[in-house]
Amino acid sequence: CLCAPGWTGEFCQFVENACLIYPNNCSDGATCIDMSQLREQPLFQCLCPRDFTGEFCEVQIDNCGSNSCENGGTCIGHEDHFECICPIGFEGERCELDIDACLFNNISCAPGALCFYDEENQRSHCVCTLGWTGNTCLENINDCEINQCQHGATCEDGINKYSCYCVPGYEGPFCEVEINECSSSPCKNGATCLDLSGHFSCHCTAGFKGETCSVRISECQDRPCWNGGTCEEDIGGFKCNCRFGFSGQYCETEMNECDSAPCLNGAVCQNDVNSYDCFCPEGFEGLNCEINFDECTYGFCKSNSTCLDLVADYSCACPPGFTDKNCSTDIDECSSKPCKNGGHCHDLIGEFYCSC
Repeated sequence: CLCAPGWTGEFCQFVENACLIYPNNCSDGATCIDMSQLREQPLFQCLCPRDFTGEFCEVQIDNCGSNSCENGGTCIGHEDHFECICPIGFEGERCELDIDACLFNNISCAPGALCFYDEENQRSHCVCTLGWTGNTCLENINDCEINQCQHGATCEDGINKYSCYCVPGYEGPFCEVEINECSSSPCKNGATCLDLSGHFSCHCTAGFKGETCSVRISECQDRPCWNGGTCEEDIGGFKCNCRFGFSGQYCETEMNECDSAPCLNGAVCQNDVNSYDCFCPEGFEGLNCEINFDECTYGFCKSNSTCLDLVADYSCACPPGFTDKNCSTDIDECSSKPCKNGGHCHDLIGEFYCSC
């Protein structure tokens, strides 16, 4: 008998080498070891190369399956361990440590921004958080450029947002809602409410006054009747009951001392029993309003200015650096922008100086 590979004996009935009988059972790269006894069944064992296992070394060991690398690292599995090949900017057993790839290009991203290294172009760049821009994410985006504030509202820029500050009379996130100040019925006693921009106006019925028409008018409160006349309240008005010898709406008429026009400088003469009173115009005093009152005694002029008394008026001669009628307003010498080339102007009293 001419025996097949792996068999021997007169009739090829004995196993000589099981590995020759089954030459392809062990996977590529595995080493077959004959384990057969002469008169037994053919036996063999596969000695697996590194990173393979199984009866025939047909199973590749994948240590990366449950131990994947982080941050884009490439995993290489071995028989009893795995190895991570980290991209630039990371290190550690699993590439879990960020070693700041931006240091390769001397880029320092703002806090919160992410830095990425572009291997193809070999450069780093910053990915900004919302509301920031620029190469290093240090520039705040002006969200007011898309300003949706309405009706004259003021826009204030924030970080990835903006706020609308409404003028009186409007509300809402964009000041888009006009407030109806009459909706709360502020006007009392039958008054008519007129809604205005930012406020309201009440048209009072007769006999009432005040911002909301809540005050009943006492026509006699100011004692409008003269010469001892008695005031009697009336709806929306009053009536004077005059003493004997006087007449007129206010009991003001009498044959009196005012006929000789004793009051001077445009004063109003009021007759009294056996006397008269002069009601002086602004700027005059005295029994007959003959004295020009010195308004400078009130100290209207400020800032060490000089006061000049006039007729029913005064004038202030302001020192340098002040203006208006009372010299109380400091002139802003910086308003004309005198400082050049980016210098900062500091306003002083009567002068300025530039911080270059």
